[in-house]
Amino acid sequence: MHIQDLHFSEEIIPLFDSVQNEFSRDALIGLLTGFPGSVEEVMVRQEILRNLVDNPALQAVFSYHRSEFSEVYGWLEELQSRGPGLSGLSLKMYWFFAARARKRESGRLALLVLFFYKLHRSWFSSIEEGLFPASFGLRLRNCKRFLSELDVVKYQAIAGRRGFGIGEMTGLREFLAVKIRRGELAAFWSDFFLFEAYLSISKGILRHRFVFPVFSDGGLSLSRFYHPLIKDPVKNDLLATERVNLLTGPNMSGKSTLLKALGICVVLAHLGLAVPAGRCELPFFGYISISIDLQDDLKSGYSHFMSEIKTLKSVVEAARSGKACFAVFDELFRGTNPEDALAISATAVTGLTKFLHSYFFISTHLYQLREMLPPAKESPNPASPGNVPVIAPGNEGIGTHYIDCRLEDREPEFTYVLRRGWSDLRIGQILFDREGLNELLG
Repeated sequence: MHIQDLHFSEEIIPLFDSVQNEFSRDALIGLLTGFPGSVEEVMVRQEILRNLVDNPALQAVFSYHRSEFSEVYGWLEELQSRGPGLSGLSLKMYWFFAARARKRESGRLALLVLFFYKLHRSWFSSIEEGLFPASFGLRLRNCKRFLSELDVVKYQAIAGRRGFGIGEMTGLREFLAVKIRRGELAAFWSDFFLFEAYLSISKGILRHRFVFPVFSDGGLSLSRFYHPLIKDPVKNDLLATERVNLLTGPNMSGKSTLLKALGICVVLAHLGLAVPAGRCELPFFGYISISIDLQDDLKSGYSHFMSEIKTLKSVVEAARSGKACFAVFDELFRGTNPEDALAISATAVTGLTKFLHSYFFISTHLYQLREMLPPAKESPNPASPGNVPVIAPGNEGIGTHYIDCRLEDREPEFTYVLRRGWSDLRIGQILFDREGLNELLG
């Protein structure tokens, strides 16, 4: 997946981040950067998130203090690093005579019990693990069993009523020692961090009112999709049954933003998440590439144009290998002169139509390209043995879209509305003149 141009870590991940400790955040980042390898794995994630979203008790406002977690987690890590210590009668005798140590340990145990009781009461007591996919349901069951065996309800009541006695402190310490020795405490933390990461994502989905996509082979269809970081965005509809889709419109009309919004929907869908749209139906893609902010690669010594060539080559090689590809190219070949750009754009667009099961979106200012391309003509897709894309002559599959912009008294009026067709509108000279540059330059 080549999605760095979506600025995913800086802009998209924060939409789903409400975790309350750094370990859950690591799990969250793992979920939002690790792509499932099949549509079946995607649907497993969807099922987990749907069940979390549909549980009102889990979505209620609840948080624990980061310092509270740090105290509990740090102390348990300290116990683990110290290894086996006093136990049984020896531990009781030690605490009987060491009043200061007993008081300090009692406070730590009370904080631990209270922390785990909050997790039990606010989250795990309201979960029916049988509703979830088997692997995740097992993780939930392990968390619930750990809290049940710790008997957090009883010990929380004791801690709140009179404090722990020496016998109760000894029992708790020995319980924790057993769980540490068997690896059950480490397993609990791992399962808990993953659960909190999923829960955080579900809260983001609800907060932003995203919808879960549907995977099918019937084309790429979105209604009312938008970029989630734009305040009061224009929401657009898109139906793409053609393999190559050209996007035109004047500068500042919103082409790059629309392509980013489309890319965000496709990427989130393939992560198993909900998307910023009213409805989304799409195929499952084995290769995703988003090229919007392509820059010179100074480290490798590539110019902007060579970076475009390398990116396109990677996409074509993936398509030729049999992968269903989704690729976005914002103003393809803008890094070379107009004559070269026009010629190779025509070759690229025509060539990309030959890869079945893939979808390519290309924005362009090369208006002459319209006259160089064959008319759109759809024919039934031939069989494709072994999922290798068939290069089918006469099956062009080129769609055209534009972002509407109107001129009112030689002033551009940007609507940001996506329409079918082609735009030849040019506003560069108008803006040049409006700013008085013709007069300033004589």
